[in-house]
Amino acid sequence: MGNKNLILNYIFLGCLIVLFLNDHFFKFQFKSWFTGKLSDIVGIVLLPMLLTYLFPKLKQNSVFVAGLFFIFWKSPLSENFINIYNLMSPISIHRVVDYSDVVVLLLLPVPYFLIKNMSLLEQISVKKINSFAVLLPTLLVLMSTSQPKSYTYSPETGVLTFNNDTRFEVKKTKIDLINEIRNQNLVIVKDTAYILESSRFIVSRMGKFDQEAIKSDGDIFKVDNADLKEVLLKEIEKRSDYKIAEIRIGERTVKNLRFSIEPAFNKISPKKFSEIVVHGVQIDKNLDNDKIGERLREIYKSIITSKFKNF
Repeated sequence: MGNKNLILNYIFLGCLIVLFLNDHFFKFQFKSWFTGKLSDIVGIVLLPMLLTYLFPKLKQNSVFVAGLFFIFWKSPLSENFINIYNLMSPISIHRVVDYSDVVVLLLLPVPYFLIKNMSLLEQISVKKINSFAVLLPTLLVLMSTSQPKSYTYSPETGVLTFNNDTRFEVKKTKIDLINEIRNQNLVIVKDTAYILESSRFIVSRMGKFDQEAIKSDGDIFKVDNADLKEVLLKEIEKRSDYKIAEIRIGERTVKNLRFSIEPAFNKISPKKFSEIVVHGVQIDKNLDNDKIGERLREIYKSIITSKFKNF
Protein backbone atom coordinates (compact mmCIF):
# COMPACT_ATOMS: atom_id res chain seq x y z
CA MET A 1 0.00 0.00 0.00
CA GLY A 2 1.08 3.58 -0.55
CA ASN A 3 1.05 6.74 1.51
CA LYS A 4 -2.05 6.68 3.74
CA ASN A 5 -2.48 10.45 3.36
CA LEU A 6 -3.77 9.77 -0.16
CA ILE A 7 -7.07 8.47 1.24
CA LEU A 8 -7.13 10.12 4.67
CA ASN A 9 -7.10 13.73 3.47
CA TYR A 10 -10.18 15.93 3.76
CA ILE A 11 -10.57 16.27 -0.02
CA PHE A 12 -10.74 12.49 -0.54
CA LEU A 13 -13.05 11.98 2.45
CA GLY A 14 -15.29 14.86 1.37
CA CYS A 15 -15.59 13.42 -2.15
CA LEU A 16 -16.40 10.00 -0.69
CA ILE A 17 -19.18 11.39 1.50
CA VAL A 18 -20.66 13.40 -1.39
CA LEU A 19 -20.50 10.31 -3.65
CA PHE A 20 -22.40 8.21 -1.11
CA LEU A 21 -25.05 10.86 -0.40
CA ASN A 22 -25.57 11.69 -4.06
CA ASP A 23 -25.95 8.08 -5.21
CA HIS A 24 -28.28 7.07 -2.40
CA PHE A 25 -30.20 10.26 -1.61
CA PHE A 26 -29.65 13.40 -3.71
CA LYS A 27 -30.30 11.72 -7.09
CA PHE A 28 -33.75 10.64 -5.94
CA GLN A 29 -34.78 13.66 -3.87
CA PHE A 30 -33.31 16.39 -6.12
CA LYS A 31 -33.24 14.86 -9.60
CA SER A 32 -31.43 17.23 -11.98
CA TRP A 33 -28.55 17.51 -14.42
CA PHE A 34 -26.28 18.51 -11.54
CA THR A 35 -27.00 15.48 -9.32
CA GLY A 36 -26.66 13.30 -12.42
CA LYS A 37 -23.09 14.55 -12.95
CA LEU A 38 -22.07 15.11 -9.31
CA SER A 39 -21.00 11.50 -8.69
CA ASP A 40 -18.77 11.59 -11.76
CA ILE A 41 -17.24 14.89 -10.63
CA VAL A 42 -16.22 13.68 -7.16
CA GLY A 43 -15.42 10.19 -8.47
CA ILE A 44 -12.83 11.43 -10.97
CA VAL A 45 -11.11 13.37 -8.17
CA LEU A 46 -10.89 10.54 -5.65
CA LEU A 47 -10.19 7.65 -8.06
CA PRO A 48 -6.59 8.61 -8.98
CA MET A 49 -5.73 9.06 -5.29
CA LEU A 50 -7.21 5.65 -4.50
CA LEU A 51 -5.28 4.02 -7.37
CA THR A 52 -2.04 5.63 -6.22
CA TYR A 53 -2.62 4.35 -2.69
CA LEU A 54 -3.35 0.79 -3.91
CA PHE A 55 -0.59 0.79 -6.55
CA PRO A 56 2.20 3.16 -5.41
CA LYS A 57 4.29 2.56 -8.53
CA LEU A 58 1.68 4.34 -10.64
CA LYS A 59 2.42 7.69 -8.97
CA GLN A 60 1.18 10.57 -11.15
CA ASN A 61 0.36 8.11 -13.98
CA SER A 62 -2.69 7.09 -11.96
CA VAL A 63 -4.59 10.06 -13.41
CA PHE A 64 -4.11 8.70 -16.94
CA VAL A 65 -5.15 5.21 -15.83
CA ALA A 66 -8.22 6.70 -14.12
CA GLY A 67 -9.09 8.67 -17.27
CA LEU A 68 -8.82 5.61 -19.53
CA PHE A 69 -10.85 3.52 -17.10
CA PHE A 70 -13.55 6.22 -16.92
CA ILE A 71 -13.84 6.33 -20.73
CA PHE A 72 -14.08 2.51 -20.83
CA TRP A 73 -16.63 2.49 -18.01
CA LYS A 74 -18.88 5.03 -19.74
CA SER A 75 -18.76 3.23 -23.09
CA PRO A 76 -20.76 0.20 -24.30
CA LEU A 77 -17.48 -1.78 -24.21
CA SER A 78 -17.89 -2.25 -20.45
CA GLU A 79 -21.33 -3.89 -20.74
CA ASN A 80 -20.04 -7.49 -20.91
CA PHE A 81 -17.69 -6.88 -17.98
CA ILE A 82 -20.56 -5.49 -15.88
CA ASN A 83 -22.85 -8.42 -16.74
CA ILE A 84 -20.19 -10.99 -15.80
CA TYR A 85 -19.37 -9.17 -12.57
CA ASN A 86 -23.04 -8.93 -11.55
CA LEU A 87 -23.46 -12.67 -12.04
CA MET A 88 -20.64 -13.40 -9.59
CA SER A 89 -20.92 -10.55 -7.08
CA PRO A 90 -23.52 -10.13 -4.30
CA ILE A 91 -23.29 -6.35 -4.87
CA SER A 92 -24.42 -5.47 -8.38
CA ILE A 93 -22.99 -2.48 -10.22
CA HIS A 94 -24.58 -0.29 -12.85
CA ARG A 95 -23.90 2.69 -15.02
CA VAL A 96 -25.64 4.71 -17.74
CA VAL A 97 -23.88 5.16 -21.08
CA ASP A 98 -23.66 8.93 -21.48
CA TYR A 99 -20.73 10.33 -23.42
CA SER A 100 -21.36 13.81 -22.06
CA ASP A 101 -19.99 12.52 -18.72
CA VAL A 102 -16.45 12.55 -20.11
CA VAL A 103 -16.40 16.32 -19.62
CA VAL A 104 -15.41 15.61 -15.99
CA LEU A 105 -12.01 14.44 -17.29
CA LEU A 106 -11.16 18.15 -17.35
CA LEU A 107 -10.87 17.84 -13.55
CA LEU A 108 -7.99 15.35 -13.70
CA PRO A 109 -5.38 18.11 -13.12
CA VAL A 110 -6.83 18.46 -9.59
CA PRO A 111 -5.85 14.95 -8.36
CA TYR A 112 -2.62 15.19 -10.41
CA PHE A 113 -1.63 18.31 -8.47
CA LEU A 114 -2.56 16.72 -5.13
CA ILE A 115 -0.65 13.50 -5.79
CA LYS A 116 2.39 15.44 -6.91
CA ASN A 117 2.32 17.56 -3.74
CA MET A 118 2.17 14.96 -1.00
CA SER A 119 3.29 17.49 1.59
CA LEU A 120 0.05 19.39 1.00
CA LEU A 121 -2.02 16.22 1.48
CA GLU A 122 -0.20 15.54 4.74
CA GLN A 123 -1.22 18.96 6.06
CA ILE A 124 -4.92 18.31 5.37
CA SER A 125 -5.03 14.68 6.49
CA VAL A 126 -6.78 13.07 9.45
CA LYS A 127 -4.03 11.66 11.65
CA LYS A 128 -5.83 9.32 14.03
CA ILE A 129 -7.71 7.08 11.57
CA ASN A 130 -6.44 3.77 10.28
CA SER A 131 -6.29 3.77 6.48
CA PHE A 132 -8.07 0.40 6.29
CA ALA A 133 -11.04 1.93 8.12
CA VAL A 134 -11.46 4.23 5.10
CA LEU A 135 -10.39 1.81 2.36
CA LEU A 136 -13.17 -0.74 2.92
CA PRO A 137 -16.04 1.80 2.97
CA THR A 138 -14.53 3.43 -0.12
CA LEU A 139 -14.61 0.18 -2.08
CA LEU A 140 -18.17 -0.54 -0.91
CA VAL A 141 -19.38 2.96 -1.89
CA LEU A 142 -17.76 2.66 -5.33
CA MET A 143 -19.30 -0.79 -5.91
CA SER A 144 -22.77 0.18 -4.70
CA THR A 145 -23.05 3.35 -6.79
CA SER A 146 -26.34 3.96 -8.62
CA GLN A 147 -28.12 0.68 -8.07
CA PRO A 148 -30.39 -0.28 -10.99
CA LYS A 149 -34.06 -1.22 -10.83
CA SER A 150 -34.67 0.70 -7.61
CA TYR A 151 -38.39 1.27 -7.20
CA THR A 152 -41.24 2.20 -4.90
CA TYR A 153 -44.50 0.24 -4.86
CA SER A 154 -47.91 1.30 -3.59
CA PRO A 155 -49.92 -1.81 -2.59
CA GLU A 156 -53.16 0.21 -2.48
CA THR A 157 -52.94 1.34 -6.12
CA GLY A 158 -50.47 -1.15 -7.61
CA VAL A 159 -48.35 1.72 -8.94
CA LEU A 160 -44.71 0.73 -9.44
CA THR A 161 -42.41 3.75 -9.79
CA PHE A 162 -38.77 3.45 -10.81
CA ASN A 163 -36.60 5.67 -8.61
CA ASN A 164 -33.67 5.10 -10.93
CA ASP A 165 -35.24 5.78 -14.31
CA THR A 166 -34.67 2.90 -16.71
CA ARG A 167 -33.47 4.12 -20.10
CA PHE A 168 -32.58 2.54 -23.42
CA GLU A 169 -32.25 3.60 -27.05
CA VAL A 170 -34.31 2.83 -30.14
CA LYS A 171 -33.37 3.54 -33.73
CA LYS A 172 -36.33 5.80 -34.45
CA THR A 173 -37.12 9.47 -34.21
CA LYS A 174 -39.65 10.60 -31.63
CA ILE A 175 -42.36 11.07 -34.27
CA ASP A 176 -41.71 7.69 -35.90
CA LEU A 177 -41.75 5.99 -32.50
CA ILE A 178 -45.11 7.53 -31.52
CA ASN A 179 -46.60 6.60 -34.91
CA GLU A 180 -45.34 3.02 -34.55
CA ILE A 181 -46.92 2.74 -31.09
CA ARG A 182 -50.25 4.01 -32.45
CA ASN A 183 -50.03 1.62 -35.42
CA GLN A 184 -50.06 -1.23 -32.91
CA ASN A 185 -53.42 0.01 -31.61
CA LEU A 186 -51.95 1.24 -28.35
CA VAL A 187 -53.40 4.40 -26.83
CA ILE A 188 -50.57 6.86 -26.13
CA VAL A 189 -51.31 10.24 -24.53
CA LYS A 190 -49.36 12.97 -22.75
CA ASP A 191 -48.72 12.05 -19.11
CA THR A 192 -50.24 15.25 -17.76
CA ALA A 193 -50.17 14.07 -14.13
CA TYR A 194 -46.40 13.49 -14.29
CA ILE A 195 -45.81 16.79 -16.12
CA LEU A 196 -47.86 18.81 -13.63
CA GLU A 197 -46.24 17.09 -10.65
CA SER A 198 -42.77 17.95 -11.97
CA SER A 199 -43.88 21.54 -12.70
CA ARG A 200 -44.40 22.50 -9.06
CA PHE A 201 -41.41 24.85 -9.16
CA ILE A 202 -42.94 26.74 -12.09
CA VAL A 203 -46.19 27.14 -10.15
CA SER A 204 -44.42 28.32 -7.01
CA ARG A 205 -42.53 30.99 -8.98
CA MET A 206 -45.81 32.43 -10.23
CA GLY A 207 -47.39 32.72 -6.79
CA LYS A 208 -47.59 35.93 -4.82
CA PHE A 209 -47.60 36.21 -1.06
CA ASP A 210 -50.15 38.57 0.47
CA GLN A 211 -48.65 39.71 3.78
CA GLU A 212 -51.87 41.42 4.87
CA ALA A 213 -53.80 38.18 4.48
CA ILE A 214 -51.84 36.73 7.38
CA LYS A 215 -53.55 39.17 9.75
CA SER A 216 -57.01 38.58 8.27
CA ASP A 217 -56.56 34.80 8.20
CA GLY A 218 -57.08 34.76 4.42
CA ASP A 219 -55.25 33.13 1.51
CA ILE A 220 -51.62 34.22 1.68
CA PHE A 221 -50.54 32.54 -1.57
CA LYS A 222 -52.30 33.66 -4.74
CA VAL A 223 -51.86 32.70 -8.38
CA ASP A 224 -53.68 34.19 -11.35
CA ASN A 225 -55.61 31.22 -12.74
CA ALA A 226 -55.60 32.42 -16.35
CA ASP A 227 -51.84 32.94 -16.38
CA LEU A 228 -51.27 29.63 -14.59
CA LYS A 229 -53.40 27.73 -17.10
CA GLU A 230 -51.54 29.27 -20.02
CA VAL A 231 -48.13 28.40 -18.57
CA LEU A 232 -49.12 24.82 -17.73
CA LEU A 233 -50.66 24.22 -21.15
CA LYS A 234 -47.42 25.38 -22.78
CA GLU A 235 -45.45 23.11 -20.44
CA ILE A 236 -47.62 20.11 -21.35
CA GLU A 237 -47.23 20.92 -25.05
CA LYS A 238 -43.44 21.08 -25.03
CA ARG A 239 -42.77 18.11 -22.71
CA SER A 240 -42.19 14.60 -24.09
CA ASP A 241 -43.68 12.61 -21.20
CA TYR A 242 -46.22 10.02 -22.30
CA LYS A 243 -48.47 7.28 -20.98
CA ILE A 244 -49.79 4.12 -22.63
CA ALA A 245 -53.15 3.28 -21.07
CA GLU A 246 -52.82 -0.51 -21.49
CA ILE A 247 -50.19 -2.80 -22.93
CA ARG A 248 -50.31 -6.57 -23.27
CA ILE A 249 -47.38 -8.57 -21.86
CA GLY A 250 -47.78 -12.25 -22.66
CA GLU A 251 -50.97 -13.29 -20.91
CA ARG A 252 -51.04 -10.21 -18.69
CA THR A 253 -52.10 -6.63 -19.22
CA VAL A 254 -50.43 -3.75 -17.39
CA LYS A 255 -51.82 -0.25 -17.22
CA ASN A 256 -50.47 3.28 -17.28
CA LEU A 257 -46.96 2.63 -18.59
CA ARG A 258 -45.32 6.03 -18.04
CA PHE A 259 -42.22 7.08 -19.98
CA SER A 260 -40.42 9.96 -21.67
CA ILE A 261 -38.94 10.15 -25.16
CA GLU A 262 -35.68 12.07 -25.29
CA PRO A 263 -33.00 12.66 -27.94
CA ALA A 264 -30.15 10.13 -27.87
CA PHE A 265 -27.26 12.59 -27.62
CA ASN A 266 -24.53 9.95 -27.42
CA LYS A 267 -25.11 8.77 -30.99
CA ILE A 268 -23.24 9.94 -34.08
CA SER A 269 -26.60 10.73 -35.72
CA PRO A 270 -28.79 11.63 -32.72
CA LYS A 271 -31.67 12.81 -34.90
CA LYS A 272 -32.23 9.21 -36.02
CA PHE A 273 -32.27 7.81 -32.48
CA SER A 274 -34.45 8.31 -29.42
CA GLU A 275 -33.95 7.42 -25.78
CA ILE A 276 -36.88 6.01 -23.84
CA VAL A 277 -36.89 6.71 -20.10
CA VAL A 278 -39.36 4.50 -18.22
CA HIS A 279 -40.85 6.15 -15.11
CA GLY A 280 -43.30 3.53 -13.89
CA VAL A 281 -46.26 1.25 -14.49
CA GLN A 282 -49.39 0.05 -12.74
CA ILE A 283 -49.38 -3.65 -11.83
CA ASP A 284 -51.40 -5.87 -9.47
CA LYS A 285 -52.37 -4.56 -6.06
CA ASN A 286 -51.27 -5.89 -2.66
CA LEU A 287 -48.26 -7.88 -3.89
CA ASP A 288 -45.56 -9.12 -1.50
CA ASN A 289 -41.88 -8.40 -2.18
CA ASP A 290 -41.26 -11.69 -4.02
CA LYS A 291 -44.22 -11.10 -6.33
CA ILE A 292 -43.14 -7.51 -6.98
CA GLY A 293 -39.67 -8.72 -8.00
CA GLU A 294 -41.23 -11.36 -10.24
CA ARG A 295 -43.49 -8.85 -11.96
CA LEU A 296 -40.62 -6.36 -12.22
CA ARG A 297 -38.41 -8.90 -14.01
CA GLU A 298 -41.32 -9.73 -16.31
CA ILE A 299 -41.85 -6.07 -17.14
CA TYR A 300 -38.13 -5.52 -17.82
CA LYS A 301 -37.87 -8.57 -20.04
CA SER A 302 -41.12 -8.15 -21.95
CA ILE A 303 -41.40 -4.38 -22.25
CA ILE A 304 -37.83 -3.15 -22.35
CA THR A 305 -35.92 -5.93 -24.09
CA SER A 306 -38.75 -6.96 -26.38
CA LYS A 307 -41.78 -4.72 -26.78
CA PHE A 308 -40.20 -1.26 -26.95
CA LYS A 309 -37.08 -2.30 -28.82
CA ASN A 310 -39.21 -3.89 -31.54
CA PHE A 311 -41.21 -0.73 -32.18
